[in-house]
Amino acid sequence: MTAQVPRVLTIAGTDPTGGAGAQADIKSIQAAGGFALSAITALVSQNTHGVTTVDYPEFSTVRAQLEAISDDVEIDAVKIGMLARIDYIETVRAWLKEHAPEVVVIDPVMVATSGDRLLDKDAEDALRELLPLATVITPNIPELEVLASLPAGSIESDDEAIEVAQKLSEEFDLLVTVKGGHLTGDKVINSLVGPDGIVATSSAPRIETKSTHGTGCSMSSALATRLAAGDGYPEALDWVTKWLHESISNAEALHVGSGNGPIDHGHRARRFEKAASNQPWLSESIELGPLNEPMEVIQNDDEGDADELDVATPWIEPAGPWTKMLWDLSVPVMREMWALPFIEGLRDDTLSQWDFTAYQRQDAFYLDRYAQALTMLAAKSYRPADRVHWGHGGAGAIEVEQALHRDWLSTHRQQDLVDAAQMPITPITTSYTDFLLARTAIESYVVGASAVLPCYWLYAEIGLKLTKFNHPDHTYNAWLTLYGDTDFVDATRESIRIVEELMAEASPADRQRATRAYLGACIWEREFFDQTSRM
Repeated sequence: MTAQVPRVLTIAGTDPTGGAGAQADIKSIQAAGGFALSAITALVSQNTHGVTTVDYPEFSTVRAQLEAISDDVEIDAVKIGMLARIDYIETVRAWLKEHAPEVVVIDPVMVATSGDRLLDKDAEDALRELLPLATVITPNIPELEVLASLPAGSIESDDEAIEVAQKLSEEFDLLVTVKGGHLTGDKVINSLVGPDGIVATSSAPRIETKSTHGTGCSMSSALATRLAAGDGYPEALDWVTKWLHESISNAEALHVGSGNGPIDHGHRARRFEKAASNQPWLSESIELGPLNEPMEVIQNDDEGDADELDVATPWIEPAGPWTKMLWDLSVPVMREMWALPFIEGLRDDTLSQWDFTAYQRQDAFYLDRYAQALTMLAAKSYRPADRVHWGHGGAGAIEVEQALHRDWLSTHRQQDLVDAAQMPITPITTSYTDFLLARTAIESYVVGASAVLPCYWLYAEIGLKLTKFNHPDHTYNAWLTLYGDTDFVDATRESIRIVEELMAEASPADRQRATRAYLGACIWEREFFDQTSRM
């Protein structure tokens, strides 16, 4: 019977503080969409500072656990971690031969973080005999050196690691994960390597943190789960790399222990839960008052900004007190946008081509409908200069961006990008554009103009801030360059001026509706940027 949720067994030791071993495996399997089962091979007394004692059960106890599970449950994937004794290794090898699970991922726990060898030579030889039963192995760099019989410190680069991994792949007829965490450089590059070279690769920015305890356990368990769920090798590795990066990025906020802390396995799930919340948005829940005059907005300075850039201060200034109020109200959303995985990937040039292709596809849908909204807004305007602006002011930027879409989508037709390039319109793109079309079609002019303003202002602010990270070799240089373009900045500045004048002339009731429309569009901008990270 095939289950929709893959049933993944971890065979590993324990970590009572939850950062590594079976506890980390169970969290990782759950995070990757599986149901976790476990067989324990060692009772490890450890915390974030290190191991104090290890107690090993009889090998018959390990065998009894495996038999109890397989007698009752059909296993879709197995992740194997700490096997410190030869009789454990032989027991697991016999069980694997008997049950032949489709996916077997071995994390060969052989070398401690300190560099000490954890297995004697006989146990290392026994572990090598287990490897041909694996689908994938996930050694860290020191373990890769041991498996290849190389001196410690021999591997110093990704290229050297891949060359060694390719030889191991040929020897044992499996795939080898080369993990970049033990190497140097601004990026951590993870690769799946087969006999003929790299099968898949994925990268993320390197994070300076002590909270990486259990990263290897977590990666191997999540990879086993994604493969059991039906992902291809590129998709599985990319999912795991992104998830692991997010888990490490948010690890220190857990405040678990005072040493080398654990990663935050559940951050992605909590982020998704928040995104799925049906609680009213800020645009509807905020208390605005009568708005006879601009309200004063007090910023929460404790929130800070995502990096050294002052995200709260606009590069394109408000045109007066009303647009200053609108900007100040949108600062929390702006901060959230700047911290999104998509924007972070653009900053660090680590955004996957799949994510960018999916974004481009949705932006093409968006621009078609956005142009309709601007046309309706131009028709509603009672001021000739405004009609010219809405009708033609943004047309140049839209035309240039549509050309970028066509160029990107036509030149990135690799098999793994086809689904992104041909993706139908998503619920977020549909809902955002429906929101704009409704505000420009049936609401007053000031409400419609305020609704489209974030499409200019927040978009331009993100683009201008990203120019700091742009360079000629940046993968997405053309896109980042467009939004530092003076024509788009000038169009944004004119839109701000128009809204300032309209807000000054509007009734208090229209000001309230316009402010809510502006905030609603700000939040839809955030949702639009974030949608590929939820796919």
